[in-house]
Amino acid sequence: MLGVRASTHSFRRTALTQMSSAGIPLRTIQEISGHSDLGTLQRYLEVTPEQKRKAVSVIGF
Repeated sequence: MLGVRASTHSFRRTALTQMSSAGIPLRTIQEISGHSDLGTLQRYLEVTPEQKRKAVSVIGF
């Protein structure tokens, strides 16, 4: 049976994405994660379908 393998990298990506989804400012997440460059941090953050729905609902579509 094949198991799901979790890595520290996937945990880090999930944790950072959850912070972003919770509305924590990117600068705060950057300080917590230790990324010196905001661009590098943003590569870790996934955009969830729920985030897309919320963004579109703000503009009324």
